[in-house]
Amino acid sequence: MNKFSFLYLITCYFLASIFTLNNHIDISHQIIGSLFLITIFGIPHGAIDNIILKSDVKISNLRFYTLYIFCILLYIITWFISPIISFYIFLIISSYHFGESQLANYKIPNNNKKLIYLIWGCALMSTLFYYNEVELINLFSLFEDTENLNSLFYYNYFKIIFYASNILIFLSLTFLLLKNQIKASVFRNELFQLFLLHLSFYLFPVIISFTLYFVFLHSLKVLSQEFNYLNIIYKKLSISKFIILLAPHTLLSLAFLAFFIYLSQNNIINISILLLTIIGISVITLPHSIVMTKFYEKFK
Repeated sequence: MNKFSFLYLITCYFLASIFTLNNHIDISHQIIGSLFLITIFGIPHGAIDNIILKSDVKISNLRFYTLYIFCILLYIITWFISPIISFYIFLIISSYHFGESQLANYKIPNNNKKLIYLIWGCALMSTLFYYNEVELINLFSLFEDTENLNSLFYYNYFKIIFYASNILIFLSLTFLLLKNQIKASVFRNELFQLFLLHLSFYLFPVIISFTLYFVFLHSLKVLSQEFNYLNIIYKKLSISKFIILLAPHTLLSLAFLAFFIYLSQNNIINISILLLTIIGISVITLPHSIVMTKFYEKFK
C-alpha cells in the first residue's frame, strides 16, 4: 500500500464512522468539504502546466497561453453546439487522463499502454456512475439544462462499459504480471486500489466518493510527481517555493470560478450552477491533459 492509498483508506474509515453515527452527511456539508479539498489540492495540481511544459519544450509564454486559451474556447464553443457530445468527450478525456496518471510510472509497452490507460479510466468512471446511478439522475434532473445528460443512462450502455472495463483492466494487469512487465507488489497494489474505489463509490454519495478519489489518489499523486520532477530541475526545490509556483494560477482559477458562479446565481448568464461547473472542469481538463501527456513521456 502506498502513502496515497493509505490516506484514502484512513479518510474512508473516518467518513464511514461519521455515517455510522449520523446515518448521513447533509448535502451542504458534502459540498463545503469537497470544495475545500478541491481548492486546496485539486485546482493546484493543474496550476503549473506552463512550468511543466516549458521545462521540456521551447515555447514562449505568449504561445503557451494562446494555445491553452484556444483549447478552452474551442471546447466552450463545442459545449454550446452539442452539450451531450461535449459531455461524452469530457468523460473520455477524463478517463484517459486518470488512467495515465495512475499507471504512467510503470514500464508498460508502448503498443499497449494508451489503451490500458483508457481502460483503467473507463473502469473508474463507469464504477462511479454504476453505483450512483439514481443519485446522478436526480442531480442532473434538478436543472433543465442538465436533464439531457441523463442520456448517459439510457439503454444501459454505461453498465456494459462498467463490466467490460473492470474485467479488461483485471486481465490487462494479469497479462502485464505474467509478462514480468509489472511486479507482483504493483499488481497487488493496483487491485487493492480498485477494491478501495469500488468500496468507497458504493458506500458514499457521489460528491464525497469522487472527491476522495480526485484529491487523495489523483491530485496528491500528481502534485508529488510534479514536485519530484521540479526538484531536479530547480535543484532542491523547497515546499514553500513549490507552493509559490502553484499560487498564481490557483488564485486566478478561483477568481474566475467565483466570477462565473456570481453570474450564474444572479441570472446574468442563463446556465445553471451544475452545468457551469461541469463545463468549467471540462474545458480546463482538455489542455491540462495534453500537457500532462507530454509530462508523462518522461516516465518511459
